[in-house]
This record gives sequence, structure tokens and C-alpha cells, in this order.
Amino acid sequence: MLKQFCDHCGEETEHREIIKQKPSKYGNSRKEQFKAFLSGFFAGTVSPAGASLDLIDRYVVCKKCGHKKRENLGDEFQ
Repeated sequence: MLKQFCDHCGEETEHREIIKQKPSKYGNSRKEQFKAFLSGFFAGTVSPAGASLDLIDRYVVCKKCGHKKRENLGDEFQ
């Protein structure tokens, strides 16, 4: 657990981290799903670690009030 200032509570509280998958920018048709597969495949061959980080968002959640805030910090989330 990490202690951070919560904008919602207005005090320093315990927070937990949550990693969620980003929504797909591709549609639900077979053609769009194939495009998503190819995009991920080629991105993974160039940079396996970078490709997986492109697909996730990091959130911190206040344990007191439950306020969720996206915190994609660092170059790996850009």
C-alpha cells in the first residue's frame, strides 16, 4: 500500500494500485479483430515489454473514499 494525498478526501490516505486493460481501438468485426491481432503481433516483435504496456492503464484507488485516479507515470506509459 502507498500513502498519497487524496484530492477527493482532502487528506493523506492509503491507496492501492489497479492495472486495467485499455479498451480496444478496433471494432468487433472479424476484420477489425484481425487488424488488432496483427498490430499487437508486430508491436510485440519489436518491443515485447513496450507492447504490453501500451495495452494497460495504472490507477490508484483511495481506500477511504474509493476515488479512482489514473496515474500512468513514466515513459513506459506514454
